[in-house]
Amino acid sequence: MKSSSSITVNPVPMTTPSAAQTVPKATQCNGSYHDDHDNQLLHVNSVRQGQGGTAASSAPGPGLNNGTASDDLQMRMWWRTRSLNAPSPFQHFGPCGRIMKNSAMVMQIQDPASQRLTWYKPPLTVLVIKKKDSQVLPPFVQLVEWLVQEKHMVVWVESAVLEDKLLRDDVKLEQESSKFQKVHAQYAGVRARFLQLREKLVTFKDGRDDLTDRIDFIVCLGGDGTLLYASQLFQQSVPPVMAFYLGSLGFLTPFQCDNFQEQVTNVLEGHAALTLRSRLRCSIHRKGERRKESLLHSVGGNLLIPGFHRQLNYVELNNGQTGKAGCNNNNGHNNSILVLNEVVINRGPSPYLSNIDIFLDGKYITSVQGDGLIVSTPTGSTAYAAAAGASMIHPSVPAILVTPICPHSLSFRPIVVPAGVELKISISPDSRNTSRVSFDGRNDQELNHGDSLRVTTSIYPVPSICSQDQISDWFDSLAEGLHWNVRKRQKCLDELSDLTASGSEDTLDEFDNLQIYDA
Repeated sequence: MKSSSSITVNPVPMTTPSAAQTVPKATQCNGSYHDDHDNQLLHVNSVRQGQGGTAASSAPGPGLNNGTASDDLQMRMWWRTRSLNAPSPFQHFGPCGRIMKNSAMVMQIQDPASQRLTWYKPPLTVLVIKKKDSQVLPPFVQLVEWLVQEKHMVVWVESAVLEDKLLRDDVKLEQESSKFQKVHAQYAGVRARFLQLREKLVTFKDGRDDLTDRIDFIVCLGGDGTLLYASQLFQQSVPPVMAFYLGSLGFLTPFQCDNFQEQVTNVLEGHAALTLRSRLRCSIHRKGERRKESLLHSVGGNLLIPGFHRQLNYVELNNGQTGKAGCNNNNGHNNSILVLNEVVINRGPSPYLSNIDIFLDGKYITSVQGDGLIVSTPTGSTAYAAAAGASMIHPSVPAILVTPICPHSLSFRPIVVPAGVELKISISPDSRNTSRVSFDGRNDQELNHGDSLRVTTSIYPVPSICSQDQISDWFDSLAEGLHWNVRKRQKCLDELSDLTASGSEDTLDEFDNLQIYDA
């Protein structure tokens, strides 16, 4: 071991690689560069392609080699990409942000408490996400105005912001209610300031525009839903996220808007701790023949398009590759989606119990008979899973939480499994009904007999900027948001009254003897 902030793992003794096995120092993938110790699995895949071979599987493991020394070297490199029992997280966040590395790194597991943000080039573009609430408009306009005029940054906002009637001066007020007319008049000053900035803003539309490698920094104004929305927008690398509390619960939003100028400046200067909130990579595998090539190329195979699955009806979509050639994005498939909180499988409108089979790394574990199942991240352990009776897990713990929803069993308790495993969830053959599956409360779809849902940890976490540090922020959220372990304090008793209340004559005699001894 070195210092308390990191654990040094002695690398497996290996022979010096030949020229054919040498991997470039850095490999570019969608505008981001990966150092050798960032994602060795990418290097293994690059070596395989460089040798003229193709990978036998998207999940390499024992038994895939041909017995050669080169293959053995590749296999050892693959196993070392796992930091103990979790995938090594992708450590680049957007075009500019990344984890600050230790210069004396050999092969280390970094202490999550030591993770701090650093910019290897100045951030220029910022995405501001706000909740749909009129009370958020004044701080929103003030923040955007400051970012544009003082920090000279390019500000991105959702196109729906420009359509907000409270921020437009061409609204036909005579067609609106008297209540709206009154509110519209109250926001006259805010509206005037926003209209002066309107032409300087860059807009995007969710589901149409790709923000990958366009955004350096994200600021959320609202509740926890704004952070979930930011996670949904970026299905690969996520820029650092700074969340301000303007919502109702605010479990994931540690910053206050009172002195946002000083707080944002500190972050832009690189003075910030990070919590890497892991996400789950989920993909639905449909029953049927594998006509993936023609179907994926013609339609796209996107999990976010429910109508597409209705058209394909029992067609497996699971093996299409995304991204540029040679880039391992860990999404694995075109139809995968990354979720920050949880993926929920439930019985939907059916009156029958759900009957769901759970497999872990291909091994059958158990069946759920009840209302459904929640598979959540540590971040999601304080959401739906907590309401279903699960334990709350710190977001830095590499784990996947499996929680049944109202199981028809007295002994089915929630379980925690390592983050590196793959869960396969399918409808039991003898189930009376199908199930519904949703991802962070969105994209509700039907899971039919023969279909399966596969869930594992993604290498693309959400880098959430801490207000204080990882520990303080989390326990403050537990106390303020959920009132964790809040109760009246038990009154103390003095020594004599405590012994008197016991009613034991022996104890009172001992107390008298003690007084005599003291005298």
